[in-house]
Amino acid sequence: MNDLKEMLRSVLQEEFKPIHERLDRLEGTVAQLQEGQKALQRDVTELQEGQKALQRDVAELQEGQKALQRDVTELQEGQKALQQDVTHLQKGQQKLETDMDHMKQSLGNMEKTQQQILEELRISKNNQTLMLNDLTNIKKSVDVTVSYLRRRSDVMFDKVIEHEKEILNLKSRLPN
Repeated sequence: MNDLKEMLRSVLQEEFKPIHERLDRLEGTVAQLQEGQKALQRDVTELQEGQKALQRDVAELQEGQKALQRDVTELQEGQKALQQDVTHLQKGQQKLETDMDHMKQSLGNMEKTQQQILEELRISKNNQTLMLNDLTNIKKSVDVTVSYLRRRSDVMFDKVIEHEKEILNLKSRLPN
């Protein structure tokens, strides 16, 4: 019975050998598939983490783009304001240049007027000197005239006194 058992065992082993081999191969394939599945799961996890990181990067890029757009808008507004300031400065410069031209013209006119005033002052000074000379001459003439008239009046007073004396003398000689 042992022999039978051995034989049966041997036959069964022979019959089951391809099944065992196939089973071993299947188990190896399953193990490989499980390893592959685990690797795929790791890859999927890494891909999901990469996708999340990519989404964060995209969100950051979108925020950066919005900030950049705001900066561009502010720069454009600043450029417009700067352009307006430049325009105002140019207008102011033109007005200043026009005012400077008018001032130069006015200064030229003032210099001419000043020269005319100086000439008139020089003439007035000459006239004043001439008038002073004339007045000095008139004073001298008046002094001479006064001196003459004093002498004449002294002489006349003397003559009047003389005549009065003569009249008194004559009156005194007249009979009463």
